[in-house]
Amino acid sequence: MSKRISKQTRSIFLNLLIVAVTLGAVLFISAQGGDINDAWEALRSADPFWVLMAVVSWGVFMFFEGSVLHVFFRQQKVKIKLGLSLLVGMIGSFYSAVTPAATGGQPMQVLALRKRGYSAGLASSGLAVKFFTFQTALLSLGALLWIFHAQPLEHCPQEAVWVTAAGFFINGLSVAAVILLAINKNIVRGVIAFFINAGHALHLVKNKEKLAARAEKAIEDFHGSVDMLRHHPIRLFHLYLLSCLQVLGLLSISYCVYRALGMNEYSYLDILTLQFLLFIAASFTPLPGSSGAQEGGFYVFFQHVFPADKLVGALLLWRFFTYYFTMIVCFGAVLYDSGWSIRHAGKRPKEGGETDPREEGDSAG
Repeated sequence: MSKRISKQTRSIFLNLLIVAVTLGAVLFISAQGGDINDAWEALRSADPFWVLMAVVSWGVFMFFEGSVLHVFFRQQKVKIKLGLSLLVGMIGSFYSAVTPAATGGQPMQVLALRKRGYSAGLASSGLAVKFFTFQTALLSLGALLWIFHAQPLEHCPQEAVWVTAAGFFINGLSVAAVILLAINKNIVRGVIAFFINAGHALHLVKNKEKLAARAEKAIEDFHGSVDMLRHHPIRLFHLYLLSCLQVLGLLSISYCVYRALGMNEYSYLDILTLQFLLFIAASFTPLPGSSGAQEGGFYVFFQHVFPADKLVGALLLWRFFTYYFTMIVCFGAVLYDSGWSIRHAGKRPKEGGETDPREEGDSAG
């Protein structure tokens, strides 16, 4: 157990190092070009009202990060407290921020829910549907802006357009994968069976039959809950609308930064279009927080929006609210969850004996 924790800790520190190196590179390049003083001046003179609005936009994003999962559980007639849903959302946001391609978020969210008595299959299905609605909201709104409000892209290099198209394609594949998993139970069984057999061959799994039985129960829970993708379009559309609000909250931060630095030449829709396409283009980068791609993409998409003496300041302020602020605040949620785990160590569901909150009430505590 200690080795596993130690390995996880080393991985987090390694990925945080990547993030720190990226930030350091931005500051170093800026200093070499004489931009760092301009950046500091831009940050120092930022309008407090619009800085506050950036915080509010981030709060909207984070609220719906947990609320979409909360509504999903309620649709499944599962009792869960809103506070727990928000906590799970923050835990996922932190681990997504510090792991490559945001791969650590959902496993840690499933773990947080399992510790409180929710089955792995039920938790996984909620997170899968949440991922599906978020990606669908991102791609659909981004496509609408690109089709009907493409003027802001006129000053961007052609390469940015191709990278954005690639981002749409790759993110679209992830949505298709969720749909495929939702409608084909045998694919899920095959993938899980492969990992169980591999773990048994490597002597990592002792009781293959017992684990297979638990996995089968999780699969049934998963497909029973994720069935709304096929049979409950109204429920799914409700979650999609909430995800649209979540996406708009996150991607409106760039407009708040734009106004905080004293500019109003471009409209909200102009800035939102550029931010949507930047986010889609950079989101598939396999580094923590898409580090490097996000910063570089900001220069490419927004170099004609911000004056040269404010571009670095805008980048730093935008990146702080869209990434570093998330890590700082959500780390508190991780600490809280760790403290909860210590206090309830003797009350956790025993292996193979997860409770079903649909039958036993709210186990969130």
